[in-house]
Amino acid sequence: MNNILFSKSIEINKKEKKYNKMLLIISFLIGILGLVIIMRLVEVSFPYKNVSMIDKNEINKIDNKNRGMLLDRNNRILASNIYIYNLKAYPKKIKDPLHTINMLSNHISLNDSKVLLKKLKNKEKYEVLIKKNITAPQAKKINNLGIPGVEFVPVIKRFYPHREITSHFVGHVNGNMIGQLGAERTFNNKLHKGENINLGIDIRLQYIVRDELEKASIKYNSKSATAIIADLNSGEILSLVSLPDFNPNRSINPELNSYTNTATLNLYEMGSTFKMFTITAALDLSKVNLETKFDASKSIKIANYEIKDYKPQNRILSTKEIFLNSSNIGSSLIALELGKLKLKNFYEKIGLLNISNINLTEKTKPIVPKKWGKIQTATLSFGHGLSISPIQMIEASSKLFNNNLDYKTQIHKKNKEDKIKKTKFLSENTINALEYLMYENTVNGTARKAHLNGFKIGGKTATGEKAEKGKYDKTKLISSFLSVFPIENPKFISLVLFDEPSLGNERNYREGATGGKTAAPVTAKIYRRIFPILGITKNYNLDPELLVDNKGELNFVSY
Repeated sequence: MNNILFSKSIEINKKEKKYNKMLLIISFLIGILGLVIIMRLVEVSFPYKNVSMIDKNEINKIDNKNRGMLLDRNNRILASNIYIYNLKAYPKKIKDPLHTINMLSNHISLNDSKVLLKKLKNKEKYEVLIKKNITAPQAKKINNLGIPGVEFVPVIKRFYPHREITSHFVGHVNGNMIGQLGAERTFNNKLHKGENINLGIDIRLQYIVRDELEKASIKYNSKSATAIIADLNSGEILSLVSLPDFNPNRSINPELNSYTNTATLNLYEMGSTFKMFTITAALDLSKVNLETKFDASKSIKIANYEIKDYKPQNRILSTKEIFLNSSNIGSSLIALELGKLKLKNFYEKIGLLNISNINLTEKTKPIVPKKWGKIQTATLSFGHGLSISPIQMIEASSKLFNNNLDYKTQIHKKNKEDKIKKTKFLSENTINALEYLMYENTVNGTARKAHLNGFKIGGKTATGEKAEKGKYDKTKLISSFLSVFPIENPKFISLVLFDEPSLGNERNYREGATGGKTAAPVTAKIYRRIFPILGITKNYNLDPELLVDNKGELNFVSY
């Protein structure tokens, strides 16, 4: 009997313990739930959140709305945020899907009406996306129709009002509003914080430059084309065009050629513009002057290499004549007189051997010869054997004409407070001699097609052959023209370049598509249109058209 009572007592104790354990678990769960409720009430009462507790997606949403604008140097908008609308439909609320589609199609284009109709008839679907990226005016018109079961969802999008015109310079963002190219990428952090950025570009110049470059690129059937204009007093880029280009407002395929910024990424053996560097170095570092004579009556042979001229003069040439006739032989002789160390050091000082300083992420290191011997000294004097980008050509050339100012080429507009230091790079005599050669070249040299009556422009043409499989191809040219204006007091510098231009359909037309025949005349067309904007006026005292030959010894001025 006692055993029975003892066993019953043990069972009762077990049940009590089990019951107590359940009560503890329930009490614990209720406590946690109460704590969560209290925390939520506190959170509602005090809406401020610690940044560390906010979801990353929420941060992106906040920042995306406030992304700063990109503006040109005159405060014209180049990139900004806008609201666009995605149109959605809810099948359960739509009584007549066909009628709904017909009403919508009167205002917007629908990709596949049959597929859409099938989706709208499916009442099991909660929502259907009808169309993305509808503008505010379109959305307003459709909304006013009062179509049941359709709704507009606002979305923030980056908008580029000038489309292709500024594509490579301004760049674009991805779906998360992060800069992927151009200024959008360079200034991503500042823009993300809501700061507006003024770029150095002048949209008026950009329109003109692109218009003339595009027409010429079609005319010459070139593979690509590039044009840059920079301010010599500040290093600001006023215009940068790379063709082909793209519309940043549309879907972008980075694998297409149009996505490549030819101005900063493409590398070329520039050719004869390098004679400008070689002669400048010789004038400034040695006893060579404009009248120093060099024997260009025959080709130069170094080891297995033979250096010839495109248009042989077959005579002794002065330094000035070597520049105006663009003599490879003469340029090589000057470089050899100068010596490889001096030439190499000079090239390095002006930035030809290093990556560009421009504050764009899309740039490429130059291809520099591993060996620099006698043959390299000779060929590099006229631009063979060293590949650089167009922006490097602008940067290096600027050092020759910017009156010894020390700055880095930039894509943003510089503050007036930013002081630019002067350096002792070139002597005044060297600068004056170089400016004289550049002007003479547009009047009597290879750049005559760039000459504009009444304006003093200085320039150097270049025609480089592309190297393939160790040989240069005369039918695949890089034709360019570098110019400075006004040459008597240089303020601006420009480069126009065509990759594989042609003067016709036949092979020999490609061989003759030199910088003097392609890039020089295009530059003149650009200048005619932009000079009024830049405040450069015509000097009628320089205009030879005012001089009329009276079939005698006297010339008379016609007013």
